[in-house]
Amino acid sequence: MWTAWCVATLSVVAVCGIRQETNAVLRVTKDVLSNGESSPAVGGEWQGAEYTNGNQLGRNYKYGHIEANDNTAQQGGKYRYGETLESDGSIRDLRKGNYRNAENAYGSQRGHRRYRLRIVELTLPRVSVRLLPGVGVYLSLYTRVAINGKSLIGFLDIAVEVNITAKVQLTMDRTGYPRLVVEQCDTLLGGIKVKLLRGLLPNLVDNLVNQVLANVLPDLLCPIVDVVLGLVNDQLGLVDSLIPLGILGSVQYTFSSLPLVTGEFLELDLNTLVGEVGGELIDYPLGRPAMSPRQKMPELPPMGDNTNSQLAISANFLGSVLTLLQKQGALDIDITDGMFEELPPLTTSTLGALIPEVFQQYPESCSLTIRIQVPNPPSVMLQKDQALVKVFATSMVMVSQPNDVETTICLIDVDTELLAMFSVENDKLMIDTKLDKTRLNLRTSNVGNFDVGRLEVLAGKIFDLAFMPAVNAVLGSGIPLPKILNIDFSNADIDILE
Repeated sequence: MWTAWCVATLSVVAVCGIRQETNAVLRVTKDVLSNGESSPAVGGEWQGAEYTNGNQLGRNYKYGHIEANDNTAQQGGKYRYGETLESDGSIRDLRKGNYRNAENAYGSQRGHRRYRLRIVELTLPRVSVRLLPGVGVYLSLYTRVAINGKSLIGFLDIAVEVNITAKVQLTMDRTGYPRLVVEQCDTLLGGIKVKLLRGLLPNLVDNLVNQVLANVLPDLLCPIVDVVLGLVNDQLGLVDSLIPLGILGSVQYTFSSLPLVTGEFLELDLNTLVGEVGGELIDYPLGRPAMSPRQKMPELPPMGDNTNSQLAISANFLGSVLTLLQKQGALDIDITDGMFEELPPLTTSTLGALIPEVFQQYPESCSLTIRIQVPNPPSVMLQKDQALVKVFATSMVMVSQPNDVETTICLIDVDTELLAMFSVENDKLMIDTKLDKTRLNLRTSNVGNFDVGRLEVLAGKIFDLAFMPAVNAVLGSGIPLPKILNIDFSNADIDILE
């Protein structure tokens, strides 16, 4: 049985449900992954051949000059960028002075150490991504490498164009996070230009340098893929962050299953945890069936040409947020005479004009207090192009006596239906409601039975002009959307589907 959803396009739509533990679905195109693979320093798009200056691009990884004294991190392979490459294929750490042989390195000159090469600069990689259905992604990086070195015949200045391709598998680690892992990496060297700073470059040296680069650079440059994937994996890990929900609680998104990869998008199933501050989780299903077959996701609106993300949020999630507000008493309000200028005077005289029984018991005008409470969690219903919130409230009408003693006149049950409108601001789903219907039922009365229908108009004004602004003020903090892959949800198109 599908439950209702509210989705964001980039969209917020409402669709009919999914499995119990999944309350949100995020679909992203390859363009989002490409942006996720660019660090803030890069800016999300490749801007041409610009050499790095040693700035940190993510985690502890650093490109740039290899003689810097910062602790350059091991980048997933066997070598560090900037280590010295000897002519026999040996690799020496510039700071430690130790040697070790490069795997598959050119070895005909082993032991002669005639040439020392070092990578001094890299261009910021240009990244392209292609989705591999059921597997992960096919990653292609283009970069240019600047290398300095010296030989017996002088100093060398080398420029190399490199195209790195990798088949990347999408997996789940033990903690339940999706991870992109390199399955296969290949490099293609081209445009190798070798200059001898003094004099002409002998063909022998040219050929030798080319062979050394062809054998050693792949082992040094494939770890660039690990750096790029590290940025994406870091972004995927951010989704688990605890996000404040105003001052009353928090929201946490977690992955509920292995993401689905198609030729068009990557689909991430998310569970939403809504919790009180220092308290328990709201409406969280404890345990899950041993076998939970994936139900077919209802068809979402197609992504437009300028849309690369689509977020679906279930009505259950919205209901959990409203439940949190209800449990904290944030939807309760006391209304007294004069609090809202738009309302008629809240006195026994006003009430007595509608209900004679009140005037008979309170002939002198006394101030009233209307205590509205929401004893049960509101429910959210999503229909095509319409979101409905049902709120059951009790309205206790009390009269203030001269000795400051409050006496209850009556207790009225009020069934309300609110129309909800959605928008996105600052990566938050904003909800604004307006009163649609009210239905009254007299539960108890201390002035005798009376026709509660006489209070329909007055009660409607009280709920519309006093209760609704209080509810919208509480909802004004918005519902935080997941922080993932640098997605900007601002100005999202909102669709509501059943």
